Amino acid sequence: MTASLSEAQVAELASLAEVIDAVCAAVERETTGQAANIAKTMTTWEPSSSGHALGALDTADGLLAFKTWVNTPAGASAVLTLFDTTTGQVLATMSAGALGAMRTAAITGLATRLMADVEADDLAILGSGRQALRQVEAVNLVRPLRRVRVWSPNPERRAAFARAVEDTLGIKTLSADSLDQATRDAPIVTTITRAREPFLRREHLCRGAHLNAVGAILPANAEFDPSLLADAELIAVDNLDSARHASRELREFCGDDFSAVRTLGELASGTARRPRCPSLTVFKGLGMGLSDLAAATVVARRIGLERSATP
Repeated sequence: MTASLSEAQVAELASLAEVIDAVCAAVERETTGQAANIAKTMTTWEPSSSGHALGALDTADGLLAFKTWVNTPAGASAVLTLFDTTTGQVLATMSAGALGAMRTAAITGLATRLMADVEADDLAILGSGRQALRQVEAVNLVRPLRRVRVWSPNPERRAAFARAVEDTLGIKTLSADSLDQATRDAPIVTTITRAREPFLRREHLCRGAHLNAVGAILPANAEFDPSLLADAELIAVDNLDSARHASRELREFCGDDFSAVRTLGELASGTARRPRCPSLTVFKGLGMGLSDLAAATVVARRIGLERSATP
């Protein structure tokens, strides 16, 4: 019988720490050919709206997932369908708003685990929207934070967000009056915005900083000045195909040559490594089906859903 799970059930059944580990395992399996992304497709319309579909296959677990979602200024909704690859049976359908926020945060957590200074304990979060709190939580799981600084254009929203971080995670949080105040000497910077034009420049990032850029996922949008990548000794993405298609920052910097860009799978498997004492590391996340499948698998196992035995 197919399980049908609400947003509240999904949020209750999976912890972010579990999803970070599950995403790590999934991207490692991708490097060995046991798991694969199904290419993302999307459309956009005004005002600032988009529709998306993507998927993933994991032959080790015998699972396949497709997720579709829509983002508009008025709200968003998403649904994921989980299949058994042996029987073709639908194992579960899940409301995937909470799942999406969790997997987006998990990929940031994994990138921070693999790419940031091990002693980093100060985060600048740029953006205070509906996904920002999970982003702070994910970084805190892999680099326990002494302090958070938040900046976004609306003073009331960023002040409310600072209070939410302190109340929810117990981390001292400053509502910064400027982008420079938020990022000054911050060893970890995460952008999670709907910016259309670059606002973050190299001078905002200290030497040795790690940048998670996970907000601009539409091909025409950008959060950071692409020229700052010239100073990065490690550039990584969740999925190269998505980066080539949808990252304006990387397209403008790399052109047709993405040979210097690594994947989190390569870093997780040890095929690529963080340089010793880099001047800058940058992770660009666009979203991929494997992270959704990894999160959905955590949920499915929690309620006892198992794939059918191979004939």
